[in-house]
Amino acid sequence: MFQASGGWMPPLYPEDVMMMQALLRDYCEDRCCEKAGAEAQEAARELVHWFQIGVTKQSQLRKLLYLRAWH
Repeated sequence: MFQASGGWMPPLYPEDVMMMQALLRDYCEDRCCEKAGAEAQEAARELVHWFQIGVTKQSQLRKLLYLRAWH
């Protein structure tokens, strides 16, 4: 298992990556932002971070992703 900053991090399986890619694609379409742009890159970093700290359900990740857009 992988440890970073003193804590265990869940592995990213192909289905997890595909789920996060779909969430990011939907987010970019809804926000009309470039998939390779700064906003999308920051959102992708946050998605991976949330997953690594234990938020692994698609519905929860979607909610967090869309909440970040309003702050």
